Amino acid sequence: MLDEIVPVFKKFREKIYRIFPSRRDAAIELVDALSSNTTASSVVELSLNPLHRRNYCSITRVLDEYKPEDPVVAKSQEQALMKTLSDLCVDPEQKRAFHLFAIDITPGPRIFSPTLEDRSYVYDPNAVCGNKPVTIGHKYSIAVYLPEKQDATSPPWIIPLSCKRIDTTQNGELSGMQQIADCIKSQATFSSQLSVSMGDSAYNTPRCLGIAKTNANQVHVSRARNNRTLFYPHVPEHATDANKRGRPKIYGDVHKLNDPSTWRTPDESIEFTQSSAQGKTQLIKIDCWNEIIMRGKKDCKLSDYPLRLLRVCVYKESGELLFNRPLWLTASGSRRMELSVRDIFNCYRQRFDIEHFFRFGKNRLLMDKLQTPDVQHEESCWQLVMIAYTQLYLGRRLADNYPNPWERFLPKFKTNDEVKQPTQVQKDFYRIIQEIGTPAQPPKPRNKSPGRQQGEIQEKRKRYKVVRKRKTEADVEKMAA
Repeated sequence: MLDEIVPVFKKFREKIYRIFPSRRDAAIELVDALSSNTTASSVVELSLNPLHRRNYCSITRVLDEYKPEDPVVAKSQEQALMKTLSDLCVDPEQKRAFHLFAIDITPGPRIFSPTLEDRSYVYDPNAVCGNKPVTIGHKYSIAVYLPEKQDATSPPWIIPLSCKRIDTTQNGELSGMQQIADCIKSQATFSSQLSVSMGDSAYNTPRCLGIAKTNANQVHVSRARNNRTLFYPHVPEHATDANKRGRPKIYGDVHKLNDPSTWRTPDESIEFTQSSAQGKTQLIKIDCWNEIIMRGKKDCKLSDYPLRLLRVCVYKESGELLFNRPLWLTASGSRRMELSVRDIFNCYRQRFDIEHFFRFGKNRLLMDKLQTPDVQHEESCWQLVMIAYTQLYLGRRLADNYPNPWERFLPKFKTNDEVKQPTQVQKDFYRIIQEIGTPAQPPKPRNKSPGRQQGEIQEKRKRYKVVRKRKTEADVEKMAA
């Protein structure tokens, strides 16, 4: 097994090493320091990592020169990185008949950064009851690939493909759907085979479905809000109704998700049991309607784009509902019928692996810990975190488990599994790099820098106001939905 994994790991590191436009040695050491970090709580503390042989000033220089100034060169570098990451997603031993992607937005809080431009009020969940889930900072849209799992106890690994900051003039959900489209186009295997994209209720709007509609091999699965109103296609009662003058009627009876009296008999209904992550048995009941349509927009016609609507109810072993409200899912795309009802549910269930990535990235990879007044430095840091996490993914079968004293009595699948969890790989990543080696050359000492000249005055940085966005048409549409 090692003869197959180690060459792939080395080849990936060599490709990443060549993608860096400048300061490649310092950049690859910074990525290794992120991947093996177990103690640093700030980015500058990564310079104390044994794999980072350079001083702390090199971190700022790497972030400053990561993105080329020429937009054409920067675009080429972004495409090369996406191509390198997407190559890891092609698994010849994959059993499922489709590729699975997920997209979501996560906040980057920067409350105490008045010299950082383009900050706004962004959504940020808060655990304290009564507090508003709002913070000041940026938001980032991340598109990931969800690898096939061996079983229900497999660790929640993902492969990050694209990370972009959403500025205050952009719509995050539409930008995310475009990211998914770019990821599918980056690999010929994705564009020619069935690809399934996952999103929460924010990606269940007509314009998001309109972007997914442009790819014939894409099926978009998203959650629908419990108060949404959908329609059954209109069926003429008489043959002469189709020949009447005027615009033909498209929308038939309504299907209100919160009004069972408007529901027709489901086209499909299944029941099955499965185990939760805690080992508890759950009963899943799913009802499916195969022909449902949604009202579109002037620039996005959806009357000829039918959906599959799923109603999912989860029950405990005692027969009591586990959740008060059912889960409503929609599957759109010309190839939506190739997925079974159970496949759609399991795909959306795996979507939550991206939430594990957000938590691990912010807690262990310092994804949102960089304190900088430069937006470019912040964006570069998020890109390097993606690369660092991908290294951990490639080393998931190489790492040994070193549990803490209080972790020795965990279940076997959490400690001794063949595929380790991200935290377990991070603990052992220093040993992996020591054995595999690094393409970075050792640092060469230089003379003392002259530094600032006497009498030189540093200009004060400009302070920016927090952007307050007004309600747009998309926001009104989301509230109405």
